[in-house]
Amino acid sequence: MAAQENVALARSLLDLYNNRQSDPAWLDKSLAAFAADVETFDVPSGAILRGPDGYKRLILFFVENFPDSRVELTNVFATEDQVTLECTQRWEDTGPQYLPSGALPSMRRSGELRCCFVYQIRNRKIVSVHSYYDMMTQIEQLGLAPVTGQATE
Repeated sequence: MAAQENVALARSLLDLYNNRQSDPAWLDKSLAAFAADVETFDVPSGAILRGPDGYKRLILFFVENFPDSRVELTNVFATEDQVTLECTQRWEDTGPQYLPSGALPSMRRSGELRCCFVYQIRNRKIVSVHSYYDMMTQIEQLGLAPVTGQATE
């Protein structure tokens, strides 16, 4: 598969995510891009999720907790079997954050987070995704921790 085709495949996931509110089939279309044995590694949390359902769990976590979030592509690098997308994700904190330990109330804040996705592609299917972002920055922007370097009262 040519590098440009790999970029198109990876970019389609961002487009589907950003248009999810107007396309009820966005998630099924996204999952069709993944191999049955795909491995999704959420680097900041250390979570390794297997299969398309693993990716689905991760993406739905973000959709449910940040329903108005959008991802802007800022840089792309691709080879014959790999694509790296550098992005900025923006959101408004409009509702509670649902975590395995329970719901946290909304702090009514907006946020911006730099992230990077590394896709390994084989036979026109994504076989591996590594997701990188600064979880501490996200926690600070949500008001769940003091901003690093800022005095606390």
